[in-house]
Parts: sequence; structure tokens; C-alpha cells
Amino acid sequence: MSKVFECSSCKKTIEHPEDSCSTGYGIDKNGNKICFACCGEQDKERMAKEGKITLYLTKKDSGQYQITNWPGSLAFTVAFSRKGRHNIGGTRTDVWFRGPDSAIWHGWSAGGNTTLCHCKRTKKTDF
Repeated sequence: MSKVFECSSCKKTIEHPEDSCSTGYGIDKNGNKICFACCGEQDKERMAKEGKITLYLTKKDSGQYQITNWPGSLAFTVAFSRKGRHNIGGTRTDVWFRGPDSAIWHGWSAGGNTTLCHCKRTKKTDF
């Protein structure tokens, strides 16, 4: 069995497995259901427009850091990372990656109990 919904952004009918641990969609600020692909596109647009976004810092099976959005439909490979100390979280991870606008972005995550990564576009154009 599958869950079926219409994406309010691209208007496609999306079928998602019933036994999946996710809903198959995100919900925008107006309460509309958005497919995962459109979630990635909206996150890219927000990054280009606002120059900052909160994403997730994860590790691939290879151990390489990666920046993703919640459903994983937007992903960036981290070029450089650095571990340091944080006065509240204990540890801090800083990462640099090339964003959707080809600019260099910096992200940071505090502590070992979260994957939230606060990302911001830098003025740098090269690593």
C-alpha cells in the first residue's frame, strides 16, 4: 500500500510507501504538502536569496562530511572541516562547502548530540 498526495508546488501526484518511516512530503509555512524534490529546490532558492539557512551535518559511509536538508533532496560535499571547542556544547565542528550559487559557504554545529548545522554564505570565491 502507498500514501498518495499532490505536491502543491510542482502539482505532481506522489506515491510514497505506506511502510516508510517518513510521510513522503514536507509542509511549507502555509501548511501545503511539498514533495521532497521541491523541498530541495525551495531550500536552494532560500539559500540564494537569504544567504543563510539551517541544514544538517551528516557523514557518508566513507566518513566524509556532507551537508543536507531534512529529506536529503539537497546535498553538498564538505571540502574542509575543523573540530574545536565550544563553551556550551563542548565541541564544535566548522565546515566549508560550495553552495548552489557557487559561493563558498561556512557552517557550524555545536556539541555531539545534534546534526543541526547553521550555514552562511561567505565573501570568499575560492578555497
